[in-house]
Amino acid sequence: MTDDKVEKIIWQEIRKRGITFYDMIGLPNYGVEVDPDDKTFTGSRNTRSNRFKETMGSERMKEILCLGEKNPYDDYPPLKISFQDLFQFWFNRCVDREIFVDDVLEEIYDYFLEQMRPPQKEKEMMDMTIEFEQMLLFENNHKQAA
Repeated sequence: MTDDKVEKIIWQEIRKRGITFYDMIGLPNYGVEVDPDDKTFTGSRNTRSNRFKETMGSERMKEILCLGEKNPYDDYPPLKISFQDLFQFWFNRCVDREIFVDDVLEEIYDYFLEQMRPPQKEKEMMDMTIEFEQMLLFENNHKQAA
């Protein structure tokens, strides 16, 4: 799927659900002004509840893109767009590549560093068994009891 198709699907979902900028920045369970420029209505007559149930942006994207109704107990619901297509869209349109490339290269370096690490010799474990019968205290207790 192309980046344009991914963006088109996301915009369709935003429009279908009537999500506004104020929904995107507002908190769930709080009122969102329907028309902030309309000063004829004040208070609750110009507000409605936020379209989102979740607070975090990633959770809100799951709400927008999940197949069917979002289940709050499902951390990773099936989405209308594959993860590979979302990742490609993110990488092509959203991320600062110069910063991201350093992180990727560092993690690749760490991976190969671990692969190249020489095997460590197994350390001999110290015998941790205790022979109570050989302890002097135990013998002294027997002599006192006899």
